[in-house]
Amino acid sequence: MNKGSLLLFVLFASPAWADWGLALGGGGGDGTERYQLGVEWNQGTPWIHLRQGQLGYGLWFDSSYWQLDDDDLATFTVAPVLKYSHARQGLRPFAFVGVGPAWISQTRLGNRELSTQFQFSSRAGLGVALNGHSLALEGGHLSNSGIKEPNDGLSSWGVNYRYNF
Repeated sequence: MNKGSLLLFVLFASPAWADWGLALGGGGGDGTERYQLGVEWNQGTPWIHLRQGQLGYGLWFDSSYWQLDDDDLATFTVAPVLKYSHARQGLRPFAFVGVGPAWISQTRLGNRELSTQFQFSSRAGLGVALNGHSLALEGGHLSNSGIKEPNDGLSSWGVNYRYNF
């Protein structure tokens, strides 16, 4: 099996053993307000067991609505995510990081120029999980990664609630 076929197999077969979830969030930064709705799947069993925790991965699909003064834009993102969580029972702290492609509805938000509709969305956060519920503080950045200038980008901080089914 070649590498391309293996990658397609993993991407399409992985959801069969994954935990699905719903994410809602909000926050702001760079003078904006941001509201987020997403669907995610996380690997059902840990990828790597560590002494005090476990490392897993997932794929998050989300849309965000950004507003600045009387202007707004929407983003649609697919982001592979790595997640470390403590192995203990009950309230479990976790940390995550992810980067993926994003599409934006327009290339300008207020006085911020993003130049291209193709962007990259990066995120990192810390949170706690209990019985399928989780709450996290998240920082994120949206940028075209220098593909075209100007590239003002958008950064935000926010709170996210997730429920895994």
